[in-house]
Amino acid sequence: MAGHTITSYQTLLYLFTFVAIGEILCQGRDFPAARLQTPLPKGRAIPVASANGGPAANAIGRPTKQQQQDAIQKQTTPTPPVSVKELFNSSSCVEPPFTCPHPKIQFYLYTRLTQNNPDLMDVTDPESLYTSHFNPKHPVKIIIHGFQGGRNLSPSTDLRNAYFTRGNYNIIIVDYSSLAQIPCLNQVEWAPRFCAMCIAQLANYLADHPRGVPPDKLHMMGYSVGAHIAGLTSNFINSGKIGRITGLDPTIIFYMSNNRSRDLDPTDAHFVDIIHTAAGILGQWGPSGHADFYVNGGTSQPGCASDSIIQTLSCDHTKVTPYFIESINSNVGFWSLPCANRFYFNLGLCDPPESEYVLMGEHVTHKARGIYYLHTNAKKPYARGFPKKTLKT
Repeated sequence: MAGHTITSYQTLLYLFTFVAIGEILCQGRDFPAARLQTPLPKGRAIPVASANGGPAANAIGRPTKQQQQDAIQKQTTPTPPVSVKELFNSSSCVEPPFTCPHPKIQFYLYTRLTQNNPDLMDVTDPESLYTSHFNPKHPVKIIIHGFQGGRNLSPSTDLRNAYFTRGNYNIIIVDYSSLAQIPCLNQVEWAPRFCAMCIAQLANYLADHPRGVPPDKLHMMGYSVGAHIAGLTSNFINSGKIGRITGLDPTIIFYMSNNRSRDLDPTDAHFVDIIHTAAGILGQWGPSGHADFYVNGGTSQPGCASDSIIQTLSCDHTKVTPYFIESINSNVGFWSLPCANRFYFNLGLCDPPESEYVLMGEHVTHKARGIYYLHTNAKKPYARGFPKKTLKT
């Protein structure tokens, strides 16, 4: 039994290594060499209110002033674990204080006027939103990165650029980059939930603020583990429901069961759309949204084959983000068709009427329900447009 346990942990370690190394290879790092020292938001650190309104249920511990200062000063990048024993070392995971707002979970507001100089939002200070460039008339996009991600790394930077190419938006990047290293097994049970609690504090702040917006005006999008964090956020919203959550290849690691208290699922928002590109390998296999899109079958992506299995698997997983980014401004779109399963799709046995085709990505109809499949090109532009000729009028 012990041998099987060790083997399971080693397998998880290998999967973590695939994600970490692969995303480092696939993501562009355009931040300066010096790591920014992020200050603790103004005001006293306060626990997030629980689902029933009581703060004590979600506060993991009240930090001392010294703990807050130590957490801010300790900004060095943790060394990834190289053994099962090191995987349990909590020094590379979430550090005190264990209350929201947390000094290493920060919210940066980008608008067309502040693309190079974002506003750091303080959810404890009502003046923070007043003095920011937030415009409640513009759509609100909240982006939650995955392992090894950050606000100055792709895909966060590419998503911002794509949206601002299209128009005016409030783009809020949830930056927990110093906590997004290879996580420790003994904290995986609560670390994503803790991050979700802090994001919910942001959503509640926007809902309660005179200049803010209610939860149903929010579009949250999360990549890999960020998709599950977006889903967990819904558990801590005080009133209302998140408008839309987009899951970009939600990770399968530690989310291998249909546990709706942990996984992203249709109950988490008014509309949940999922895009699968590495299903069953690094991403979840089964459908978990109102609409699930399996790109090129959902498991492997054209243009990802290489001599390195790590690069190939990681490429399949990360390919989901350029697909979604292209969908924001594509002239032809990622059209998909409903189909019962991949086997029928690969054999070309699904031939629905044109009225049943739907766009995947940013412009998906919120009425979409079920499982959809589509093909893409191996290189940019990835979108192929509508796969059938338009009917003559």
